Amino acid sequence: TKMIKRNFRITVVFLFGLCLGGCNAPQKYSSADSEGWVTLSSLMDEMGDPQADACFPEPYYEARQLTSYDRRSLLPGTPWWHANDDWAGFERYEANDGRVERVLFDEQGPGAITRIITTGGAGTANLRFYFDGEQHPSIVIPSFDISKFPVEIPSGMIYMHEHYPRFQGASFYYPIPYARRCKITVDDLNRGYVYHVNYRTYAPGTKVRTFTVEEARKLRAKAAEAGRRLENPVSCAENGIQTEGTLPAGGKLGLDLPAGENAVRTLMVDIGGFTPGTYGQLMRGIIVRMDFDGTQTVRVPLSDLSGAGMGAPRVDNYYMAADGQGRVILRFVMPYRRSARVELENITSYDAKATLSANVSPWKWYDNTLYFHASWRQENGLETNKGLDYDMASLSGRGVFKGDVLSLYNWCPRWYGEGDEHIWVDGESFPSHFGCGTEDYYNTTYAPIHVYHFPFGGAPREDDEASRGYNTFVRVRGLDAIPFNKSLKFEFELISWDGGKVDYSSTVFWYGDLTSAALTASADEAALYSLPEPIYTNNK
Repeated sequence: TKMIKRNFRITVVFLFGLCLGGCNAPQKYSSADSEGWVTLSSLMDEMGDPQADACFPEPYYEARQLTSYDRRSLLPGTPWWHANDDWAGFERYEANDGRVERVLFDEQGPGAITRIITTGGAGTANLRFYFDGEQHPSIVIPSFDISKFPVEIPSGMIYMHEHYPRFQGASFYYPIPYARRCKITVDDLNRGYVYHVNYRTYAPGTKVRTFTVEEARKLRAKAAEAGRRLENPVSCAENGIQTEGTLPAGGKLGLDLPAGENAVRTLMVDIGGFTPGTYGQLMRGIIVRMDFDGTQTVRVPLSDLSGAGMGAPRVDNYYMAADGQGRVILRFVMPYRRSARVELENITSYDAKATLSANVSPWKWYDNTLYFHASWRQENGLETNKGLDYDMASLSGRGVFKGDVLSLYNWCPRWYGEGDEHIWVDGESFPSHFGCGTEDYYNTTYAPIHVYHFPFGGAPREDDEASRGYNTFVRVRGLDAIPFNKSLKFEFELISWDGGKVDYSSTVFWYGDLTSAALTASADEAALYSLPEPIYTNNK
């Protein structure tokens, strides 16, 4: 155990440092400024603010996504639902200033763009941004490369994909608000483009100030600070409590948290006393349960709650950190009104030792305050290229979707992730989020994918350059979180290059009421899935 602790190299402050927004009970949160305006500045304040995470949004917005998905995908259950020409999709052609342009995105405000992906090595193509019905674009970006945005973007808000040198792929998290309308076009019509645009649409009458380059340049220092928050998350120093002891096969270890209106600001689990050959199976078989105000809202294997998935490798993003040797840190804020308990149960046949620690601070409860939820499921032997979709999660009630982990063993000969994501909100007839490939959803482009980490997720595990064997992706959401009033269903198409089978597991992180629930979670016993022996060793 001492060696494990010495080898912990993740940069994170646990018991020392200051909590964003202070550790005192917060005021009722609004993403608008003090005068009721949603602005570039207020959206930067919202990024990485734990008060924003744990509440149903005010002012309310609908979160949606527009991508280059194949527009032949119109009707579930038909052969074309899994159409896969995901370079081809766009909205329409349009004439502007003597040019013919493809319109990629055109949405009415008030709204805000929260995430953009572009890729494709488009050479001479130009992206153009038109705001509020203007005839001439305010922003022109060369080479279909969002990283060339005419404002300095902090490193915490942009991720250059591993294939960037060849295809200019990048994920862009710098917010772009607009009052009445935003339109994005591209002017080279002789090729396809891969793109994602995630955006919010606020209720009519919401006051939103439209983005300008001039304002963005004035806010350069504020943006840099927001980027530092994302890359260097910190934790409260006060009210640290812990318990430690043995965690034998079949045993439990629990921690009761202080009573009253409080919130967990940091949770840490440290597992030791195991032999190296049992590590992956042990971390999968330690079930973490959390009860808030008498209701269980979290029940997930420790390896998956950490964002690592099968084998429990290293993780490093804004909300989760793990050293790949038994220590896990969660930075999701977890409010409660009266009582809370965290419990570990070891359902494996291996003995271990455990330390369970939490930092708790006062938290004022309001009518839009939500509880932290997490659930997990496992399905084995899923066949690809058979017209099937994998149910990542089905959620009911009111909530805000904050992120997910896809962890799997790929039995296919090569890449398994051609399938697009579908996210259906509140029973809509067509998914408001329809992607163009698993890798794009997880903020990279093209396969294969190698291990990477950044504030909004990463790929903690990839054992083979052909994507065979173990793979794990994680994505966490900031401004692109998805609120829902009644339900959210999240699925991935099961499409691979060559056909074959996959063993999939998924973990989802969200906030909701106590009456909200995950409908398709697996039983604890599914965590006893016997992890296949790793036969590929690229991940070192």
